[in-house]
Amino acid sequence: MNKEECLRAQAAHNLPCFIHECPLHETCLHWMTGQYYGSDFHVVTSVNPYYPNVNSQQCTLYQKNEVVTYAVGMMHIFDAVPYPIARVVKKRLIALFSRKRFYEYRNGTRPIPPQHQQQIARIFNEEGWNGEIRYDDWKEDYQW
Repeated sequence: MNKEECLRAQAAHNLPCFIHECPLHETCLHWMTGQYYGSDFHVVTSVNPYYPNVNSQQCTLYQKNEVVTYAVGMMHIFDAVPYPIARVVKKRLIALFSRKRFYEYRNGTRPIPPQHQQQIARIFNEEGWNGEIRYDDWKEDYQW
């Protein structure tokens, strides 16, 4: 999927911004997806231009248009890990993410963003596992 197709697909799911004067608009995902709202939308919920720090260099809603690497699925993440460590790590991951989110990550129905990959690695390290953490697959996408 190329950049334009990706932005068009996310336009209906992402908060659009129509502030063309914003100094950050050219690299902001909110503004970029806002460009794909066509005349078929009668009413649109969008960024409020009067909200503090919006339309400035310190915009609190700014979302940089950089591509990051997501891990997808972790069905075999515990295969090489000793059972006592795996059991504790699994409990901690469920406590951190929630049972629902943990199983979405495990089954590959929700990609794992880089910051959650770092949290997972930290928990493995804290519990004594310094080996490789194996995810099922990888994909690159914007960080929505």
